[in-house]
Amino acid sequence: MAGMRFLFATDGSTGAGQALRLLTSSFEPSGVESVEVISVVPLVLRGPDAGPSDAAHAVIEQGQRDAAEQHVHGAAELLRGAGFEAVETVRVGHPAETIVTHGIAHRADLIVLGTRGLSGLRRRVVGSVSGKVARYAPSSVLVARTAGPVRLVLLGYDASPDADEALELVARLPLHGGPQVTVCSAYDVVRPFTSGLAPTMVAQVRAAYSDSLRWAREAAEAMAASAAQRLLERGVAATDRTARGPAHEQLVIVASELSADLLVVGSRGLSAIQRFFLGSTSAALVTQPPTSVLVARGVEG
Repeated sequence: MAGMRFLFATDGSTGAGQALRLLTSSFEPSGVESVEVISVVPLVLRGPDAGPSDAAHAVIEQGQRDAAEQHVHGAAELLRGAGFEAVETVRVGHPAETIVTHGIAHRADLIVLGTRGLSGLRRRVVGSVSGKVARYAPSSVLVARTAGPVRLVLLGYDASPDADEALELVARLPLHGGPQVTVCSAYDVVRPFTSGLAPTMVAQVRAAYSDSLRWAREAAEAMAASAAQRLLERGVAATDRTARGPAHEQLVIVASELSADLLVVGSRGLSAIQRFFLGSTSAALVTQPPTSVLVARGVEG
């Protein structure tokens, strides 16, 4: 099988350095065809009276380009030292848009980038470069929040086509040492209202709810077990478990409980994961995102 093509985006920040360490500590160079290192120089806004030869803007632009070239070259050298084939690229434009379009043009299988670590989780997830790339890139995207290595992977699975893509990507990832994968399927049934019902009706409604909850649990157990078996057949060490509650909440909770190094979800789960990180449910978990997140899309890039 041909190696994967990675696109690593860096801006020289602490978050980008963390993503680079995750890449070098977790992935096997023999399974990676190449890593293209890209840094995007933001466009400098010019005033209405500024001419094309405005000296101040020229100095700013050249300084930003020089810095971007240094960031890219430094990261590429570290990758080469770790055994990867690295290509250096500097582009000018809007960072998120440029990373996405460049990934499309060069058929990247996986885009790797970090978070800037700005204050406030909202600014780190919504509106950030990493958040926009994860949402709009047609390829898989790994947003690094830990430096690795990846030893335990949590795969969220619900038997949907998106979840199957995530499973296939997990089986294909060239990770060092064959990490342990835990497949988690969440289940939940909306609790019915019983207010105003006659006592006999309340008993019937509660019995129906209990049956529905049992059926949902059994279905989730079957899904998780089937997915784990598929991974085992591909030579991936895998176990399965279920969790009761909304999937976007339970995956984060389970990732924290297991101290998972990487949470993998299909692209359909992205918006729910982002909403959770924004504090729509448990603020305690939101303030400390537990792991790096890989949003899986088509394995053929």
